[in-house]
Amino acid sequence: MTIPAPNDDAGRKRRRWRAAGLAGVLVLIVLAALLTPDMIGGRSGDQRLTTFSTDAPGARLFYELAHRLGWKAERWIGGPAIPADQRTIVAILDPAQPIGAVEAHTVLEQVRAGSALMYVMSSSSPLNDSLHVKRRSFGGAYQPTAAGTADAPRQPSASDTARARRFPSATRDTSTIDDDEAEASAVECAHLPPNGGLPMWSDQVVRLWRFQFTQPRPAGTVIFARSAPEAESRDTAAGRSAPAAAGFPLGAGRVVVISDPDLLRNDVLRVCRSGLDVVSIRMLEYLTAGEPHRDRLVFDEYHQGFGTHPGTVRAIAVYLSRVPSGHLLLQAMAAGLILLFALGPRTLPPRDVERVERRSPLEHVGALAQAYSRVAATRTATMRLLRGVRRRVEPNGRDGGTAEERDARFLDDAARAPARAADVALVRHALETPVGEREFEEVGAALARLEESLLAERR
Repeated sequence: MTIPAPNDDAGRKRRRWRAAGLAGVLVLIVLAALLTPDMIGGRSGDQRLTTFSTDAPGARLFYELAHRLGWKAERWIGGPAIPADQRTIVAILDPAQPIGAVEAHTVLEQVRAGSALMYVMSSSSPLNDSLHVKRRSFGGAYQPTAAGTADAPRQPSASDTARARRFPSATRDTSTIDDDEAEASAVECAHLPPNGGLPMWSDQVVRLWRFQFTQPRPAGTVIFARSAPEAESRDTAAGRSAPAAAGFPLGAGRVVVISDPDLLRNDVLRVCRSGLDVVSIRMLEYLTAGEPHRDRLVFDEYHQGFGTHPGTVRAIAVYLSRVPSGHLLLQAMAAGLILLFALGPRTLPPRDVERVERRSPLEHVGALAQAYSRVAATRTATMRLLRGVRRRVEPNGRDGGTAEERDARFLDDAARAPARAADVALVRHALETPVGEREFEEVGAALARLEESLLAERR
């Protein structure tokens, strides 16, 4: 009876269809990944808090607002170090690229000398430690505060959308905005969509990260925004609201720390119902106050990825020339080169070492085992194996007597334990009488058990 051959053509067609279907699914996944815009908290577009971006997560609106209210706003892309004098406010807004320890030290020295700093916290920045602040892992609902106070929450009115209270010695008087503009702003707020245009806060409650001071709060601290824990919050360590934006003096200058970049994003500032546009201007007024007035506002765009950044070679050169650990590494490299030059020259040319072809240890063992097997030298093989066990168990050995006598004493000592008596008897029999191949295998196993038992006993 002939068995019919399977239909190979049908099987090939099924495999082709499966491969084509899998390839189609992969193509759709890749296209979806390429065509889907970047999202952060319900926002699409460039995720950086940069003044060049008009996307929802950007800070272009804050830049334009400060410029129209009279600050000399500019962007810095010239390098990691930002030149600042006593009339300068440096704005570092959640940098996408980490700020180095040397750069952080330079910025804070400028602030102590009289400049000002607006800093949106970044989790990996050394500025956090230097300013003694720490962002908490839990957020909360935004809680407005009265200008210049720390614990007097209030609800913003319609006129507050257009008017910001001034701090003493501030150069910007936003309270001069006339009533028509205030009314127009209030009407604009009234025509916003019900959810405020913010998809990540569908319940119209602004939520911000919170921060805390790791040391006692500096004297003269001003709280601009607070974040209160909500009912379902898992932050058991916080029983009341914590600051989300605060300013405090540092040397001859001033610092404003903001825990959450959402406070300055475009889509948040454009919704006047939240009142955060007024809060942002109050923070600028606080930083401006003083003599002389700080009317120059410089946004750090270099650490957002703009400008010419050094390549690998230049970065290595900067590290070796400016950082103390780089100086140490450079000195170690120079010392190594000097040592290499000292040991390198030779008075005579090197002489080739003669190499003798020798049998490997494994080949030697194999050849010896084959020779023993041909002449049935089981007694000699047993003796060699026993002496190897004795060397490993008694590395120092025992003096006195011939090798055979030392072997006998070793077996006598091993036979004192009843559990080893049978193995000792088997080895002694193999030393006296030639044994077959199967028995010789049992002798090898007995020696292995003896070695393991004696080593465990001596530990």
